[in-house]
Amino acid sequence: MMTASSVHNDTAPLMTTPATPADGQTSSRRPSPPGALGSAVRQLRWDWLQQVRNPSAVFFTLALPVLFLLAFAVTSTDTEAAAGYYVPTMMGLAAASGTLTNLAVTLTYLREYGQLKRILVTPLPRSSFLAGRIAAAGIVSLLTCAVLGLVGAVAYDVVPEQVWALLLALVLIIAAGSAIGVLTTTIIRSETAAAPVANAIGLPVMLASGVFFPLSTAPDWFTRVAELLPFTRSVELAVAAYDGTVTSELVLQALLTGGLWTLGAILLAVRFFSWAPRKRR
Repeated sequence: MMTASSVHNDTAPLMTTPATPADGQTSSRRPSPPGALGSAVRQLRWDWLQQVRNPSAVFFTLALPVLFLLAFAVTSTDTEAAAGYYVPTMMGLAAASGTLTNLAVTLTYLREYGQLKRILVTPLPRSSFLAGRIAAAGIVSLLTCAVLGLVGAVAYDVVPEQVWALLLALVLIIAAGSAIGVLTTTIIRSETAAAPVANAIGLPVMLASGVFFPLSTAPDWFTRVAELLPFTRSVELAVAAYDGTVTSELVLQALLTGGLWTLGAILLAVRFFSWAPRKRR
């Protein structure tokens, strides 16, 4: 039973004035909170653990591109030539889907269930939260690309001739995919529509970028349209990196196309990104 004296005894310490340290003694101070960079690193660790512990995310991001690679290589009449094309294109698929689709779906779910709104009242900077999410998605995508490269080298004896160009292509795809993925959340109205809308945007763009078939076999009008998409030139750069046929013109085209899409998506996302749920919860 709680008595008046017990209430008084419980609250009395809260009403007392904290003792001042004696002369010559230093007061213990609470450690200062980490800055934006430190918060982003902590958030990255948390987001990384979330993704690697999610079986469905691991399957669609890591296992599915490897299965596509094996299927395309096995069903081709020239296995080595097919592997030389599909290893870099599947890397492009992993980098694009691991960022665009992943961020669009997960950020929409977090927004609609009120998690993003709670970030606004915490010491965690919003930029650090987004940086952690984007960095985690990019690292998982690069890990998948490393696995694809290992499979290509061990199973089909294909390796990139120009590694720097391959890395540049993957960075461009991850940057554009991340920016477009965050922007895609602005047109998704509910969490149930997140995956369908993200796939409806991402899959046609990847398909038209030459991920599943060479654009040389497509009509001229289709190729001209595909060249304006965010991933096409970067996928071509990745394929050329395996062939050893990278040119300065192709590098400039990939930088220009990928950079413009990334910059435009970032500007629009900054303007229209919402931290509050679209539906009342």
